[in-house]
Amino acid sequence: MANAVRAVGAGVECLGGIGLLALSRAVDGEVRAGALAVGFATGYCYRHARAAAGCRRFRGGPGRSLGVTLTWTALGVAVDRSIDDPAAGRGFAAGLALGSAGYWLARRDE
Repeated sequence: MANAVRAVGAGVECLGGIGLLALSRAVDGEVRAGALAVGFATGYCYRHARAAAGCRRFRGGPGRSLGVTLTWTALGVAVDRSIDDPAAGRGFAAGLALGSAGYWLARRDE
């Protein structure tokens, strides 16, 4: 059951990231590769930090889960606010979602 829930979450993240990329392509005619790469790395590292801290289930360690999530949220907000271009902001957000889903896809059997 937990794997099914994670699969649905990763699917939603993939669809959200692809939707943001399509929106950026439609509105601006391009996708900022640098912002996408930074977002992907941030999303992947976020999921790795949660796994390394033992935050697989919220009930197992709510303090750890909240601590890791709040720390990475602050990092994501700081990076997003430092980007003044809307296309780059959408690229970063898309990369964040795709990186998080990518970690699950790469490590789903562990």
